[in-house]
Formats: sequence, structure tokens, C-alpha cells
Amino acid sequence: MGIVAGCASAGHAGAVGLVPGPAPTVWGATTVTLAGARCRAGSCQCREPGRDDEETVPPPEGAKRFEVRMSAAGGTASFDLSDVGRVATPNASADENKEVCAYVDVPVGSTHDAVFVVAESKRGGGIAPRLSIAEYGPKGPYWYDVVAITCEGPGGLCDRAAADRWGAAARQRKRGRLDPCGSAVVTKLIWETSGGQGERDGGLFRDFTTRFTMEVKKFATQFAPGSTECLPK
Repeated sequence: MGIVAGCASAGHAGAVGLVPGPAPTVWGATTVTLAGARCRAGSCQCREPGRDDEETVPPPEGAKRFEVRMSAAGGTASFDLSDVGRVATPNASADENKEVCAYVDVPVGSTHDAVFVVAESKRGGGIAPRLSIAEYGPKGPYWYDVVAITCEGPGGLCDRAAADRWGAAARQRKRGRLDPCGSAVVTKLIWETSGGQGERDGGLFRDFTTRFTMEVKKFATQFAPGSTECLPK
């Protein structure tokens, strides 16, 4: 299978053309400065999904806290946020879902380039990339979904059809973010791969890379997630 590419963004759509080559580099170590009471000794306990739990150690003035949640069944993954650092997962077999969470403080008014890379550990085994980012809103407290990246094809593994489905869904998001009440804006969201098995062999990708830009607006969040007050007029 040759290189394929797709895209999804709010007002910033554009395809990326690449030349066939080796799988992209997956960074093996977490370098971000972990924040909050959930994190100790270089790792963090994941928040229960869907719960608006309070951060008992809130972010400092001039910063907003974000949750990075990721896994890569069948391989390894890394997430790099420019000027902030990287988060990495351990190696996982195809039937494992070793989820890693990181809580990081990001300066308000800042803009960052983000790269999420997943690569298979066993040739032909395929991968199941997952990345979600949520923003903490102290006023609720609330947690706002910012972006969710998945590629679930046959057996939960990533192939071209699954990547296209995810890209089409992502294009429908206003300002690129999942929850309109959050303050982080996602643009220039694209996916790419160096290829994988041929269609007759299942068409599974051996790697999957997503790139986007994330801007952290200065305004303080106020409303509960999904509130109509946040919808564009």
C-alpha cells in the first residue's frame, strides 16, 4: 500500500502528499512537566472518563490544565506538544490497551504544534491509535473535550476506511474542538501514514500520524460542557 493522507479541520482543510518511506519516529520517553495531585513519581492516575472531577491542586495563574489520554494497542505511541513536551506509551500487544494519562499546565494565549504518532510493534499486526485531550474548567468544575483521535477498522485496527471516517467526523466540529464551551481551538488537523499491508492482506496501517495546531485562548471558561450559550450565533 502506498502513502495515503487525509485531513480534517475547521476552516483549514488541506491534504498532505508524502513520499513512501520508513515508519515515523515514536518517542520513547515522557518529558512533559506533570501537574496536579493525580501525578506522582513520573506518572499520573487517569481521571474517570465523563466525570467533572475537581483538580485539588489547580493550575497556577496564567495557565490552563489539560488532560492527555492515549493508548496504542499493537504498538507504541507518542504525543508531542511544542514548547510543552512529550508523552509516551509503553509497548502494547494487539490485545492490550495500556492507557497513559498526563496532566499538564499550558500558558494562556499560547499556540502549539501537536504531533501524535503510533507505530506497530509486530510487522503486519496493525495498530489501534487513541488520543483524547480535555481542558479543565475550574468554575464548575468542568472538563471540556478538545479533540479525540481514533482509527478503528477491522478488529479495532487502523486502515484507510477507518481513517477516512474519523477525518470526515472531525471536519464537522466548530473551531475544531469537540465541546463548544472549551477555550482551546484546534486547526490544521491532518492524518498521514507511510502505508501498510495491501488490500488483499487486510489493508492495515503500520503507522498513523496526526498533526494539528492547538491555541489556548485567554478567556476563562464559564458554562457547563455542551451548553447552548457556547454555540455560534
